Amino acid sequence: MGFYSRTDFNRKVISLIGAFLIHFVIGTTYTTSNLSIYIASYLREKGSSVTLQELNILFPLQIAIATSSTLIGTMLTTKYSQYLTVCIGNGLVILSVLITSFLTEPIIVILVFGVMYGIGCGLSYTTPLMISWSHFPNHKGRISGIIISGFGFGTTAFNLISTHIINPDNQKPSHKHDGTKYFSDNVSSRLPNTLRILALCYFVISLIGILLLGKMIKPKGQNDLQGSPLDECPSLKSGLKTKAFSTLFLLGFISNMPGLYVASAYKSYGSSEINDDDFLALTGALGSVFNGSFRYVWAQLMDKSSFKIIISILLMFQLCFMGSLYFISQFKVIFLIWICGIYACEGGLATLFPSVIVKCFGKVTGTKIFGVYYYSVALSAISGFVIQLFIVEYFGYLTMFLVMAGLSLMSIFVVYFVFVEENPWKIENRYVLDDIN
Repeated sequence: MGFYSRTDFNRKVISLIGAFLIHFVIGTTYTTSNLSIYIASYLREKGSSVTLQELNILFPLQIAIATSSTLIGTMLTTKYSQYLTVCIGNGLVILSVLITSFLTEPIIVILVFGVMYGIGCGLSYTTPLMISWSHFPNHKGRISGIIISGFGFGTTAFNLISTHIINPDNQKPSHKHDGTKYFSDNVSSRLPNTLRILALCYFVISLIGILLLGKMIKPKGQNDLQGSPLDECPSLKSGLKTKAFSTLFLLGFISNMPGLYVASAYKSYGSSEINDDDFLALTGALGSVFNGSFRYVWAQLMDKSSFKIIISILLMFQLCFMGSLYFISQFKVIFLIWICGIYACEGGLATLFPSVIVKCFGKVTGTKIFGVYYYSVALSAISGFVIQLFIVEYFGYLTMFLVMAGLSLMSIFVVYFVFVEENPWKIENRYVLDDIN
């Protein structure tokens, strides 16, 4: 692993490619929304009474566990080894997919494909970012966009691959139970082999990504009394006590819920309006393209502007998409465009928050604070699942989408009237140096 001892530009770019590939694999979290109906159909064919609504917990559980494990991954990278952290993280993702291919008990599937997968994803998430931030310290937003775009593009490829292997003839779900349609055995029986193929693909891509990763570069020219950069928050504890952190935590919780909910439920909802498995798989795949590519676009815009301006624009788009989704869903092309738009907004949030946290708290402490912030996304994912269990059953999808639109509007209010975009440590440390001089 000592191949990259020098820090020339070409090797930094190669390392960036490795970081992208790591996220390409762990980003397959979003394929779970596409796979859930096949998993439910397969388990029911094996004698289980589990429903698709119950298995819809898989995606939010993966997100919740992944976000909860991010801080652990950051600490492992800081205290031990970046390579060990990524090997463990991606290894757990690969093993969870492989093991699931042999399971027939729903609760075990949830524990392995939900919890184990989520832990692996969380452990590997921040390490590639930390490495590339140290290589390109003046382009954190752009670098975040490039790496995290892999998180979206991974789903694009494997949504299409998995659907083609499981349902090559685009058969429609034919078994109906409590208003939900499931696939017959001639489709769902292909699930185990599909998962094993995916696990092999994940292994190869992960191996290449890990081999390409460079070493983290320690910052030079540290010039305050403690040897830390001027813009560095002195400790994790100090950062967590600030108004900036509590505001970002709240904002992350309410702004991420609409996109995470749609990412988990677009196929379940779409199946009731558009009974076309290939089209819905394509919708998820193209949505992931927008998720991945717009992460870079939002990051570029933030580098040229500010978090406050860019996230306000993003949230206004999200508000419009969520508020009108129910009314356009009968039109296939417009439904696809709207889902892609929501995915683009969700991907933008995943890029903007790490960048602004590093800006407000510094690269070293900011990375740790980002791990704590990520618990807001975990709470958001699980809360969205719990809320939809009640609202969709008793009030329907229209009410659910309007609630999500309301959260987007509330997020805009927080951005405009509560959040202050500044680095208090940079100002404070400059005052200390001025007093010394």
